[in-house]
Amino acid sequence: MEMADMAHFSASTLSQAAAGRRLPTLQVLLAYVRACGADPDPWEKRWEQVRHDMFGPEKERTSVSFDSRDVGLEEATSFVGREGELEVGSEMIERCRLVTLAGVGGVGKTRLAGRLVRHVAGRFKDGSYRVELADVNRGDAVAAAVAAAVGVQTAAEQDPLDELTRALQGRSVLLLLDNCEHVLDASAQTVRALLTLLPELRILTTSRQPLDIGEEYVLQVKPLALPVLGGGHRGEAGDEVEFRAASPAVTLFVDRARAASPGFRVTRANQTVLAQVCRTLDGLPLALEIAARRLRTLTLDELLERLDHRFALLGPGGRDRTAHPRHHALRALFDWSYELCTDAERAAWQQLSLCSGGVLLTDAEQLCGRTAADEAQDIATPEEVFESLAGLVDKSLLTRVETGGRSRLYMLETVRAYGQERLAESGQAQGALRRHRAWYLGLAAQAGAAYGSSEQADWLRRLRSEHANLRQIVTSPQAAGEPAETVLRASLGLWLHCLTSGHVGEGAQWMRRIIERHPLPPHPETTLTWCRAVWVASFLLILHGDRTSTLEMIGRGEQALAAVPDVDVTASEVAGAELTAAFLQLRSLMALMAEDAEGCARYALSALGTGHWSVMLLTKPQCIAQLGFSAVIQGDHARSTTLLQEALDMSEAQGDTWHRCYLLWALAIEHGETGRAKEALGLLRRALQHAWEIDEQMGEATLSETLAWVLASCGGARSAALVLGAADRVWHPSGVPRLFGFAAMAAHRERGLDHARQALGETEYVRAYREGQQLGLRAALEMVFEDVDQLTDQDGTSAPIEDENPDSGHAGAGRWHGTASHSPVAPRHWNVRARE
Repeated sequence: MEMADMAHFSASTLSQAAAGRRLPTLQVLLAYVRACGADPDPWEKRWEQVRHDMFGPEKERTSVSFDSRDVGLEEATSFVGREGELEVGSEMIERCRLVTLAGVGGVGKTRLAGRLVRHVAGRFKDGSYRVELADVNRGDAVAAAVAAAVGVQTAAEQDPLDELTRALQGRSVLLLLDNCEHVLDASAQTVRALLTLLPELRILTTSRQPLDIGEEYVLQVKPLALPVLGGGHRGEAGDEVEFRAASPAVTLFVDRARAASPGFRVTRANQTVLAQVCRTLDGLPLALEIAARRLRTLTLDELLERLDHRFALLGPGGRDRTAHPRHHALRALFDWSYELCTDAERAAWQQLSLCSGGVLLTDAEQLCGRTAADEAQDIATPEEVFESLAGLVDKSLLTRVETGGRSRLYMLETVRAYGQERLAESGQAQGALRRHRAWYLGLAAQAGAAYGSSEQADWLRRLRSEHANLRQIVTSPQAAGEPAETVLRASLGLWLHCLTSGHVGEGAQWMRRIIERHPLPPHPETTLTWCRAVWVASFLLILHGDRTSTLEMIGRGEQALAAVPDVDVTASEVAGAELTAAFLQLRSLMALMAEDAEGCARYALSALGTGHWSVMLLTKPQCIAQLGFSAVIQGDHARSTTLLQEALDMSEAQGDTWHRCYLLWALAIEHGETGRAKEALGLLRRALQHAWEIDEQMGEATLSETLAWVLASCGGARSAALVLGAADRVWHPSGVPRLFGFAAMAAHRERGLDHARQALGETEYVRAYREGQQLGLRAALEMVFEDVDQLTDQDGTSAPIEDENPDSGHAGAGRWHGTASHSPVAPRHWNVRARE
């Protein structure tokens, strides 16, 4: 696996190459040798000798028929990447009679097919022939084109298939049929007939969609692998750096850029922009090649800036004059794909081009289905909608990925950009935009209504995959004709989603933007909906650490509630009371995080005293939990245990997965405070299992900080340092102060950190901390719990957390405000890995 990372091949490919059962491709061999640190030159000579021994002089006798244009491209430009496809394609041709290279236009199917033919040419003693179908406009001309490419002369009254069969009978031949997509039916019929009549024949085809006949094996050709943004390379700003091998897309772009503009080079100063260019163009080889030629006129930065209008920028001016007219411009390439689509497929392409980050198949069916409300549109049946989506997948315009047993569809950004341009031209853009926004805002509103219930976990997972779509909607202007309350109602689904997915900072900015657009309730009847959005904004701002803005936001919400006229007891009045309690709960939370136990209790009790609590805002169990946590800080452990257990029982009864994470966390702290380390570890493990169930990143990091304290306090200093380092990878990008700025827990963490440093020494502590950063939090936790399990298995118990203040009246007193000390009872074999 380490070699695979260095060689950019899969581990299985390298393993198969080393097995000695067949000759690997030269690219795989050389990658393997380089990964071993050996000199590739003698190995290349050995490979050539083995190839000669295997195929003998037959290779020289092979007649490979390619037209001059292809030969010129092969000689003039390098072939980049595709080692994996070459390996797999070679194997497929060896064992399958029909192989189709399928992929979106401009992905490099023709170049790959040509290289594949050259790789396997020695296996076909009677030759390999290329049939170019790009200019064949009639289905009945396909067989004649194949015959002409093979050199079979047919009279007008003769059937080309009959003549081909007589000419190729008993011969070992490989046929390449290039660009079949526009004559798909005729290509399929010709291929099937030839395979039936000529048992020794092998056929390789390229097409934007498979031929869909029984003998066919499909190799999906994807864009070139992209560089990872954010990776730095040492060197001065002007120094050239070698990082092209990390990404075939970058390698291709740089190669073509140097050909177009010989002064171009990669430096540390421009490598990030270069990576962004390649990513913006999706790694599509044709787009990269045309864009590289634009460097004669533009700087790399200017090129990136203009890629928002890529179809104008990558027009005929950057074409390869020897290429087929369809490849002269990026737009021409997609115009061709568009023409091959049915009307329903074009409409689906346009609608789904609005989706960012992919779309579930079931959502796509809803978005693309016609409704009676759509003016001048026929109503399509679900079957017709599904077929249009399947058609886009077949044409390589959509890619299907299985996630959690469900199909999710993705579009390349370039495909999306073309679809959006076509949508704007169609006059249907506003309707499509309203459908898109209404659907995803509706999902967020449903998720908000389910919070605090047994459906909460499912909705959190649901919104997680739609974060990019939600971002696009919230940060864009409101659609024409869209009611203001649509966004406000959806806000209720954002607070817990942003928290659990580690996007608290971004979520706070979303809510600022929404409230700025609607500084007051749009209408009197939307006051309660607006106040719920203000509550969401306030909650995220608390977690973001902006206390001033939080207080201002809470005040605005309370002021709006106070302005609601008094009426008889109605649903609206109850909802108003629930919101009043929810704002008091937020004030209590702010006091708790500032270690103001008195203020925390006062606001929490006031909230509970209203007698009305919103389940979806978790008001009642959260207030009880805040009272319990306040008791932990005050050292009143009997009261804290009772309150926290009561809140936990409520959450368990409701099926609230998320809240249980934090309630178990609070109970673990309480157990740690009273010297029950084994019980604290058990509670933390339970809490982490709930966090993993919903992939709750912030909860995982929070729990890990407390786990590190427990570990450090009972002898697991190295494990503590490992966990602390791993947790850093979650806090830094989240936009959240460590431990949400919770003053007591921040001080608590520092004492645990000091304890680990003292036990390990600075050098070993830093080493373990960095190891945790490299591992990632999930892997570090699994490693640590393995050690905990081994410890428990050997001793049957774990060391208690020692009282840091022997003079106190209860075990663990002073933990929040005392000084850390070494545990005299730490077991000698606590950290197995440190001992090894």
